[in-house]
Amino acid sequence: MILTQLENVSLAFGPQTLLDRVNLQLSRGERVCLVGRNGTGKSTLFKIIAGQMQADDGTVWLRPGVKVAYLAQDTGEQADLSNYDIVASGLGDAGRLLSAYHHAAVDPDLDNAQRLQTLSRLQQQIEAQDGWSLKHRVDTVIDRLGLPGDRQFKHGSGGIRRQVLLARALVSDPDILLLDEPT
Repeated sequence: MILTQLENVSLAFGPQTLLDRVNLQLSRGERVCLVGRNGTGKSTLFKIIAGQMQADDGTVWLRPGVKVAYLAQDTGEQADLSNYDIVASGLGDAGRLLSAYHHAAVDPDLDNAQRLQTLSRLQQQIEAQDGWSLKHRVDTVIDRLGLPGDRQFKHGSGGIRRQVLLARALVSDPDILLLDEPT
């Protein structure tokens, strides 16, 4: 089954043509490695497949319902978020609720009445989105990658940051996983 197909995709930045009539097809179960020199358009191609960038010309088709996760080269700054927050963010709104629940459960600034009220409100919202199975997914990915969930992302080494971002991509259970310089 074809997951995505690019036909005659072209992209230029000013006079510099980066992609010139590229054709690509990815099917379920395929593993593809894209190799090339720096600046030849590998990351740009990934961003087009992930829907983060538009081509100048050509057709980009993605099978309806297909989930794409993109692990960029740069880990970037993620504010004051914990590794748990970053991983859970791969689940969108449900992930934000799970992060809020996770933090409320251990927040030393909340008294017991506040904690119970906050946890009850969040629990109702999580249940409405079948979020407990998603929480299990977040916990499993964090555990399997051996990540310190409560550590601040910004305090991790480059390697740990990449693993956290990989965990965020994996937790979304993508059909297409694009790893830009995964080493």
